[in-house]
Amino acid sequence: MNKKQLEKLNKLAEKWVQKNGACSFDFKNRGVDLCDGGLFAIVEKTVMLQKVKGHKKLPNGCSEVIFTDKKYPTKTYDANIWFEDVDGLIRYFKRMKKFLNDLGYKTDGELKKSYIKKLMKIIKKK
Repeated sequence: MNKKQLEKLNKLAEKWVQKNGACSFDFKNRGVDLCDGGLFAIVEKTVMLQKVKGHKKLPNGCSEVIFTDKKYPTKTYDANIWFEDVDGLIRYFKRMKKFLNDLGYKTDGELKKSYIKKLMKIIKKK
């Protein structure tokens, strides 16, 4: 995607956000950043979790994740959605889906086989 196309998409997205609000679009990385407030709130919590120590190959070909015995304080982030706002949030995401589909982006969540192959190669390397 060239710079001119990216600028055009950003202008269209800016108009959409002015009308609908609560997010920003990252067309270069194909993502949507949802902002805190309005439709939901981001809640930060500190919980005690075990860290991943490593993994062990099992005889059946699977792997077992090995955790540390000690738990460490870890920050987690949750999205808090109020019951009264669920319908509004669904309508908001439907409008977002229509906007992205109109721009030519797929939002059906189906991964292409080529993408899955690349992902599997990356996983095997680690």
